[in-house]
Amino acid sequence: TTITVSRTIQLPNPMLVSSDIPAIKLTYFNLRARAEPSRLLLAYAGVSYEDDRLPPPWENIEAWAEKKTSYPYGCLPMLYWGGEEIAQSLAITRFLATKFGLAGRDNLESAQVDEIIHALQDGINAGYAVLHQKDEKKKSEMAAKHKNETVPSVLANIEKRLISRGGQFLVGNTLSWADIQTFFFCSELGDQDVLKNVPAVTNLVARMGNLPNIKAWMEARPNNPF
Repeated sequence: TTITVSRTIQLPNPMLVSSDIPAIKLTYFNLRARAEPSRLLLAYAGVSYEDDRLPPPWENIEAWAEKKTSYPYGCLPMLYWGGEEIAQSLAITRFLATKFGLAGRDNLESAQVDEIIHALQDGINAGYAVLHQKDEKKKSEMAAKHKNETVPSVLANIEKRLISRGGQFLVGNTLSWADIQTFFFCSELGDQDVLKNVPAVTNLVARMGNLPNIKAWMEARPNNPF
């Protein structure tokens, strides 16, 4: 299934005009998971792109096994930007964040953005490890640790960073990829009660969710389990 997404607003990067945007296609499974951060950045920027969605691999294992060889690393997502292709989810989101003026205004801010991204990614990867665990006993133990230890620890550390940097945004007192990625991380949590312990993060997440294009995307996107 292919879903075409098209929105037009003023781009957040004044150096980026519409003529600089080529044809864009983002290919992933019909899931949020590793492609959703890129979809959120594309939604925020208001650019038109093709949201190309394939059936999840478990729906047809043989078909995916055959198709995956056509991708550089045998995995998705893939971003097609004009005549170029970019693989690996973090590389894609970093590229988009840079294009849309959300990756920091200098090298220091870029490093500070990356710091938040990688801290969040540790928690995200731990969550994926739970999903991929086949032993039910181990899966239950890992899920409990993720919920009770990993997620609260990640959020507590992000809370400290946010407060130390003024409490409004995570980097440079301006909106960045770090803020949108924090929104993604928190919006995917099955147990939202954990956010009661991080009021500054909760406030940030609410503000990100109320950005017009982010809000519109959240309301319009396909309803997938993850």
